[in-house]
Order: sequence, then C-alpha cells, then structure tokens
Amino acid sequence: MAGRIRYLLERNGHYWTRIAVPLELRPIVGKRELLEALGDSREAALRRHPAAVARLIAVLDAARSRTGTGKARAARVPAGRLMTMQEMAVDHYANRMHFDDAIRNSGHPGSTMGFIDEDHVRALRSVVTGAASDDEMRATIGHVVNKFRKRGSLDVEPGTPEWRSTARAFAAIELEALERIAERDEGDLTGKPSHPLLTEPAPKATPTPDDKLGLRIISDDSTKTLAELLPRFLAERSASPAMQSEHHVSVRMFEQFLGEPTPVYKITRAHLNGYKAALMQTPSNAIKRFPGLTLPQAIEANQKRATPFPTLQARTVSDKWLARLHALLSWCVQNDALPDNPATGVKVRYTVDSGKPPRSDFSSDDLRKIFAAPMFDPSKPFGETQWAMLISIFAGTRPSELAQIELDSIRRVLGVLVFQIEAETKNRGSQRMIPVHKALLDLGLENRVAELRKAGKTHLFPEWFHQGQDARKLAEAGAEREGRAVTINQHYPKFLPKRINVTYLPKIGVKAKGKDFYSFRHCFKTGLSLAGVSKDIRDYLTGHHDKSPGSVYEHDVSIKHMKAALDQLSFDGLDLKALTPA
Repeated sequence: MAGRIRYLLERNGHYWTRIAVPLELRPIVGKRELLEALGDSREAALRRHPAAVARLIAVLDAARSRTGTGKARAARVPAGRLMTMQEMAVDHYANRMHFDDAIRNSGHPGSTMGFIDEDHVRALRSVVTGAASDDEMRATIGHVVNKFRKRGSLDVEPGTPEWRSTARAFAAIELEALERIAERDEGDLTGKPSHPLLTEPAPKATPTPDDKLGLRIISDDSTKTLAELLPRFLAERSASPAMQSEHHVSVRMFEQFLGEPTPVYKITRAHLNGYKAALMQTPSNAIKRFPGLTLPQAIEANQKRATPFPTLQARTVSDKWLARLHALLSWCVQNDALPDNPATGVKVRYTVDSGKPPRSDFSSDDLRKIFAAPMFDPSKPFGETQWAMLISIFAGTRPSELAQIELDSIRRVLGVLVFQIEAETKNRGSQRMIPVHKALLDLGLENRVAELRKAGKTHLFPEWFHQGQDARKLAEAGAEREGRAVTINQHYPKFLPKRINVTYLPKIGVKAKGKDFYSFRHCFKTGLSLAGVSKDIRDYLTGHHDKSPGSVYEHDVSIKHMKAALDQLSFDGLDLKALTPA
C-alpha cells in the first residue's frame, strides 16, 4: 500500500504540501497553487503534512464560500427587487475583505504575503479602462457579474454595453480590495476605499407620515426584507450548506406567514408571537405532505383532514425555527438594520424528553447474531454491507464519514495504515487519522482496496457513496423549489445503514429500541474505554477533538502509539477467526 502521498511534494531533499487552486478560485486566491514548507526531514514532513493539508483546504473552502462556486447556493433576491449597483459593489468589497480576514486567520504560514497576482491586476486595469475584449472581461471579472446575475440582482446579457459597464465597475471594486490587501501585507490596517460606489452614502429611506413604525428605520438596510439581508448574514457566518438551507427555509416560512415580503423595520413582536403560534399548528414534514402549499395553507389543509398529521414538536419550534429567526434578527441589530430584536424572549417552553430510547451498544449475543453466516460467510468475498459493519465497529466512524472515504485516504503514515477522515465531516475536529485495526487487516482490507483500485473505483464504498451523492443533488435542486435540502447532510445514512436497520437487524432478531447501525460506533467508544485507552486518544479517534488532523502530534501521541492502543480493542461475541478466510 506504500506509494505517493497525496499533496506531498519533494524537490532536492526539501518537502512541501502543495494543492492546486481550481481555475474558478484563482481570481480570488490570487495563486495557481498553495504551498506550505515542511522542512528537509521526510519523517518530520510526514508528521506535519496532515495539518498542512487541512490548513490549505480551509483556504480553498473560504474562497468557495465567497464566490458561490462551492456547495453554498447563492440566495435569490425576491422577484421585482434588483440590488442597486452600489449595493452590489459594497457587497462584493465586503465579501472580499471577509475572505482576506479568513485567510489571515486560517493559520496558513503564507497567508499574509504574496497573494496578489500581478497578471491579474494588469488584467483588471485593462477591464477598467475598457481596453479588454469581451472574452478578456469574462475571464477576468465575469465570475463576479455571474454571481449577481444568478442571485437575480442583475439583468444584463454578456457582450452588451450594459454588461461591459457592469464588468468595468466590478473590476474597479476588485482593484480597491486588492489595494487594501496589499496594504495589510505591509502592516497598514488603516486603508479606506476611495471609489464613489464604496464611499458615497446610500440614499436613506424616510418614513411616510402614516407609517407608525417609521422611526425604526435607522439605515437603508432597515427597508430591506429578511430574504435580501440573508446572503450577507450567511457569508459572515461561513455557514455550512445544511445551516444555509435551514435559514433559507426559515425566512421563507416566516414570509409566507406574513403574507408578503416585509421590510425588517416593520417586523414586530406581535408578528413573532403569531408566527410561534402558527408553528405549533404546523404539520411535521409539511413540504412533503402538502407540496406547493404555503405555511398557512398547509396548516389549514392539515386541520381539515379526518386524522391530522402530527404537528411540529415544541423543541423543534423553539430551538430550530424561532432560533434561526432570532439569530438573523440579532445580526440585523448588530449591523444597524434594526434598533432592537423583536424576537427576544419569543420561545416555547418545553420539557426535555425526546421520547426516544438512547442509542446503546450491541450486546455480545447481538454481535454473535450480526457477524454470523450467511451474511458473514468467509468462503465468499465480503461486500459493502459486511465491510461497513466491520469498519464501523473497529474504526468508530460516523455513517457519513464512512460513505465518503476515498481509496487515496487509506494510506500509510510512518509505516502505519490509516483511514484519513478528510471529506465533509461534522466539524473540523472530526477530521482525523484512525489506524487500521489488525482485525481488518487479517480480514483482507488491503486486498479489498486493491480490487477496487483495479476496477477503477475511487471510494471504499462506491455504490453507497454514489447513492448519497445522487440523493444530495436531488435535494439541492429541490431546495430551490421546495426547500427540501434541509436534510442535505443526512443522505448517506438513508441507504446502507437504513437497510441494515430496517431489514438485517430485525431479521436476525436484534430488535431492541436504541440499537441500530450507529450502535457500532457506540461499541467502538465503549470498547476503547474498557481497553484502557486514554481519554485524549479516545476523543481523537472518535472525532470529538477540537483541533486539526495534525493535533495528535502536538500532544506527543505518535501514530504508532495510537495503533498499539487501538489494537487492544476486542469484543465478546465477535469471533474473528470464524470470519477470516481459510
């Protein structure tokens, strides 16, 4: 399994972590590749490499969140309302500065120097002067124009005079941002923009004589709707795709309750209390059960049913939908769109009782049933189902982590074969290295990986991975129509784990509540504790650590130490000899 280590570069005895910058991100990052020096010792380089990879990927993720080219979808301005050129210019400039802050705060050693591409600067100046051709303008600044076109804030066709004028304006704003970045590289944090689109005050809305709430207008943002302000809120939060989707759904449901898009200054506490009452009557899964209906229509349709569907739980109403609105309105206060937060104190009091039994470990009797023939017949090659259960109990991975493991993420570090958990994970601490347990090696994991490579596969569970990806694409497409992407991070458990929970476990007699696919992870955590593995190592192996993948070295815990500790893990009822091919 030894071979080339992904992203590791060696030249004349010196080592670097190198990641190529995707074409669409180069105008933002300002480089064709990101490099981080690792020194001239291969052993030290291998120790530092995982953390360096994480830092460089964080730089690219920050770039994606600013350009709209990553997983986050651009929000749409309500129909009939286009952003002004000044609003778009300020939005782009602010996002550019936020991105620069994210780079400098990422911990990447080269984050404060050398990110200005002089070729890009020359191209921008050519656009500003109007000397650039349509194709040159499109290549230089077209991604910014397209971002606002997709949001519904621009209605200009490429190649038209209006499009060229808009591109020239955005190029000027981009140059302003690059000037600030260059000043920051020199330690000067006092620079201010000079372009009129960034300095001239926006026309401030004034209340009409009959508008009793007019005194709540404290800036131009006060007259915008929540849907219009939401993109800026999400950009500052660097929210995950799932959280972005929840906020979009939250705003849409609230505006459906109000009956029309409403300027934020007109939102009152009475509105929030009325919305809370409506949510308590809202049927669960309303979008699926009443497709095409607004929130009030779904409530009415449900109440007309002979047997109404169950309504949202109090905890969901308070901690999810009301909490999302409260967070957005608090941001409005912090950014001078509102003088106060009308959602303060609006919540549902409830008793914490999920009504569901907590997940529990499988007993030794359960394990004897689970890992028995005919499912685990050593005379036949194991498939995705068998390997999923084996790796889950001996590596403790979450289902979404397991489904996304690439074959290139199963590699040797200092001679130890590891699972590198590096795809989309629950949080940054979830990215980690897990040594491969000796039981998995004895059962032929390396042969399984070799066979998949030979077949041209890229993932350890190719069928499961593609099922989750296909479902995710459908959900993302549905989110723009019906908001169904609220489960955007929950697609992988819907397939292989669900089949095991619904079909396999009941069939073999494991029917106790609280015992499902996730119980393999519980067995792993309990087994580590019983084996005497220290809490620091247990937390790291289970993804409860709060640092980068390289943090295990920062605590003087070697990968070989982790491997030795993990190999102490064993389970009563799981007869590995009976599973090992003769």
